[in-house]
Amino acid sequence: MAERLRIPGEWELHAACWMAFPHLPDEWSDLGRAQRALAALCRAITERGNEDVRLLVADAGVERLARSLIGESNRVTYLHAHYGDVWTRDTLPTLGRVGDDELGALCFEFNGWGGKFEMAGDESIGDWVVSELQARAFRSPVILEGGAIESNGDGVLLTTESCALHPNRNPDLSREALEASLRDLLDLERVVWLRDGLAGDHTDGHIDMLARFANDETVLCMRANDEAPNAGVLRRVHETLLEAGFRVRELPAPDLVLGPDGSPLPASYCNFYIANEAVIVPTYGASQDELALAAIGEAFPERALVGLPATDLLCGGGAFHCVTQPQPSLP
Repeated sequence: MAERLRIPGEWELHAACWMAFPHLPDEWSDLGRAQRALAALCRAITERGNEDVRLLVADAGVERLARSLIGESNRVTYLHAHYGDVWTRDTLPTLGRVGDDELGALCFEFNGWGGKFEMAGDESIGDWVVSELQARAFRSPVILEGGAIESNGDGVLLTTESCALHPNRNPDLSREALEASLRDLLDLERVVWLRDGLAGDHTDGHIDMLARFANDETVLCMRANDEAPNAGVLRRVHETLLEAGFRVRELPAPDLVLGPDGSPLPASYCNFYIANEAVIVPTYGASQDELALAAIGEAFPERALVGLPATDLLCGGGAFHCVTQPQPSLP
């Protein structure tokens, strides 16, 4: 039988975290604020998370700016590359392990989030990283992004119908066909399907805005109440996870968060990043921020808890999980 790729749970040890520095003014309502938010996240990962960062920068000028905002650190490696924007969870391959000691990369086909956000470099940066790492590529014919799947490290994936089966990605693909395709490549026992994503999510419903594993049997999701945005979606998420046999921990849902143009943003506390020694949680200046931090801290008692403002990144479409791609540690 051919060797398959295991996608670790994010709580497993990382050799590094791959990120990309914002550099395209047209992609941001305020590029400077987005750059400062990314720099703060980078510092949190290196200083509190005890994790190296491999930061993509577009050119020498972008590197100088990034260095000035991040500060000098021997834990940040700057890599000049041709890339679009910052969403490395989606534009880079999902990194995993082959056996005990080989780095592998799950490489989906990529079409700019259903053709909505096509940027030069996004179609090629994944292969560049595979070459840079000399990883074994596991190439899938499915059009998808890394933020659309969530692994428990032990053969279970979460995903959503609204994204993975969307006509703008895989119009002729059934659940069964997608699962079969993934089983050809991955150490996979089952896929648990949620139906819909958050309203206003440009990705058509990435799982990392809805539900995240805290360990191989426990899932965090946001609690629905009548006042919460996306209340119906959140109720269905909770019900589906319980029916699938998981232990479910609930987080509050944030108040409505609005973008500069007054449109609602897909704010979620689920879009945290689990670094080696910290969990870095997006906050939105909402009344639920402290409650969400406390609930996530209870789920990860062995890690430091870091809350950082995320609205400036969310204006571009995502938060901390969306802009990080962990590289597993190998023996």
